[in-house]
Amino acid sequence: MDTDDLQLSGSEWDLMKILWEKNPVTANQIAELTPQWHPKTVRTMLIRLQKKGAVEYEVIDGIQHFKPVYEREYCESSATQSFMQRVFDGALTPMIAHFTRQQKLTNEEKQALIALLQDENHQGEK
Repeated sequence: MDTDDLQLSGSEWDLMKILWEKNPVTANQIAELTPQWHPKTVRTMLIRLQKKGAVEYEVIDGIQHFKPVYEREYCESSATQSFMQRVFDGALTPMIAHFTRQQKLTNEEKQALIALLQDENHQGEK
């Protein structure tokens, strides 16, 4: 499955974060960690994520233990690229400009962003 096709809802992202942290984990363990969701809701979301190809499971002692198919960074990259393409026509500069106008950066964040951009430019020279 291509992660370009992997569209996750907010709740699915929340569940995936648990899977990335606790991998492997049972549906009951997830339900204990998410009291806002009924255990049947957790199972329904796991089935939906499995159908999307984001989650798989193995049976250990008769119990399904779920784990993510993709690494977190891979899914974040795919979601970011999809968002940037849909909202900003694939252009990075307008996206960064939008977010920095919406939320003021601290001096430390500005320096980190500058360092990141300078490092990226330097790597491109190699």
